[in-house]
Amino acid sequence: MSEITEIIDLMPGEISSVLTNTDGAVLNRINEIRIRRGMPVVFVIKNSSYFVDKHGDLYDYCDEGCYTVSSADFDEIFMKLCDYSIYNNLDSLKKGYLTLFNGARVGVASTAVIDSGNITSVKNVCALNIRIPRQVIGCAKALLDFLYVNSFPSVIVAGKPNSGKTTLLRDMARMLSDGFNNHYRKVAVIDERNELAAKREEFISMDLGANTDVLTYFPKASGIEIATRTLSPEIIICDEISRYEEVESILYAFSSGISFALSVHIGSREDLYSKPIIRTLLETGEFSYIALLDNYTYIPEVIEAGEILNEIHRIDNSDDFLRGCGITFV
Repeated sequence: MSEITEIIDLMPGEISSVLTNTDGAVLNRINEIRIRRGMPVVFVIKNSSYFVDKHGDLYDYCDEGCYTVSSADFDEIFMKLCDYSIYNNLDSLKKGYLTLFNGARVGVASTAVIDSGNITSVKNVCALNIRIPRQVIGCAKALLDFLYVNSFPSVIVAGKPNSGKTTLLRDMARMLSDGFNNHYRKVAVIDERNELAAKREEFISMDLGANTDVLTYFPKASGIEIATRTLSPEIIICDEISRYEEVESILYAFSSGISFALSVHIGSREDLYSKPIIRTLLETGEFSYIALLDNYTYIPEVIEAGEILNEIHRIDNSDDFLRGCGITFV
């Protein structure tokens, strides 16, 4: 329960007491703590939302007995999470998040300050969403036993937010680096937001294995290129691919014979066929499988990449046929 304990230690005043009063078994299951100015605190456990009172008791409904964060307490919590320096965190705040020392990401809702079309600062912070990082040792074993015993494929891990993608990738790095199937693979982790490794100073907090190198806070595109040129990895692991310049760097690494395990966000299974970034990744021809995760089960549905790509092309052909018949899409 160390991850949630570290979060409690960061909390000032009354909210710290609320969390301390909450049953340990409940705390250990929390995925998110959602804190809004002047609103009740919400605990998210496997995508279900619960409210809490001052005694740490949970409810699946909201009433006047639920613990509410005052405006003054909210400001104190926000400043504590910023380590009392908004300036030092401004770059990430402009992107809508903070990263805590233990790898926890805090989503930050605020008002953008715009100058000449660019976000120069933020103001009126009104909500904080603390996502609790988990190290689930062995959660990647089923996937590795299925795919990595007789081959060394590149894999896309797809799922909704809070489906366990980062946790699965973290354990994949650990197992592959630590001698899975009697091979100590050379692993490079590109950790742009310090979520996979939770690096503190020069030390890695999460167990990523004995043969893993971590590039922290490097943008994924440049981190992938640096790892390819200088670290000679057999596999690169990174989270949340969403930009085409990242795909260009991935192609550069593929040309050096490097495999990948990476994640993408989807809202539903249908996004596998319609999301442009997934199509772009699949059309490299280098990915063998998509591991589709759902709700922290860590037992993904494994789909051959070619099957998804063929369906994408079939949909394209159907759309072209309908357009040829004079049917337009709105």
